Amino acid sequence: MEFFVNIEPDKDGYTGRECPECGKYFKIKFGTGLPNATDCHCPYCNHISKQDKFWTKEQIEYAQSVALNKISCDLLETLKKMEIKSKRNRLISIGIEVKGRPTPITYYSEKVLEEKIECANCALQYTIYGVFGYCPDCGVHNSKQIVETNFNLILKILDLASNTEKEVKTKLVENALEDCVSAFDGYAREHCSDKYNKMSFQNIETARKKILTDYGVDISMGMDNDQWSFIVEQFKKRHLLAHKMGVIDEEYIKKTSGDLSQLGRKVSISESDVCKLVKILTVVAENLFNGLPRR
Repeated sequence: MEFFVNIEPDKDGYTGRECPECGKYFKIKFGTGLPNATDCHCPYCNHISKQDKFWTKEQIEYAQSVALNKISCDLLETLKKMEIKSKRNRLISIGIEVKGRPTPITYYSEKVLEEKIECANCALQYTIYGVFGYCPDCGVHNSKQIVETNFNLILKILDLASNTEKEVKTKLVENALEDCVSAFDGYAREHCSDKYNKMSFQNIETARKKILTDYGVDISMGMDNDQWSFIVEQFKKRHLLAHKMGVIDEEYIKKTSGDLSQLGRKVSISESDVCKLVKILTVVAENLFNGLPRR
């Protein structure tokens, strides 16, 4: 006996999946992505198996309950036909009465996840916990896509900042610099997690030297010394914003060969500098992506 049970997507069109290896939950939108994909990649651990291995526990329980409900309904209907009503006014009267209810269906709802992504490589739409993950269809990791999306958002914020009052603009530009460095650091840590367990890219010069020494990959490839020095300086400005309220200290002056007369003053951050940083860091991200491919 075979039963075909339809697993309905949620209101946004996503269907839940559960990795048979790590047990983590994600959702995909069938009909997007690769048209003939039969394998599924776990976005968290990159385990690869057939789609029918990724049913969630709740979906399986639901399907089983639907089948049991159908069987019990049919059984009760058959037994009802065998009922015999007892006849009154008889010394001995035997009747058969069937009572019972079909096995109830165990309904479920898909979970709400944090990040919605459309794969830049194959256009699959999927949702995951956290931010970074492998595409369930093509297996491409989304770290580079995520950092580029964040960079574009930063540029949009800078556009908005240009039309605001001075104090608000200053704060938005400072936040944009911090966001830019944080976005790159998050991307680079995730992308290099296979090679380095706890690698920080907030000190980008140290990270560059380590990767060059360990793997012969220069993440500054394609830019001149002035461009790289500019990146290093902007990262140090971000450090002042995060830890010194933007006030210039002796360490900043020493590492940037700055003017001692600037000691104790607020560091200057311009909208054009942040835009320039986004443009150059996009090249660095590309170098990292091509030079140190993930597993």
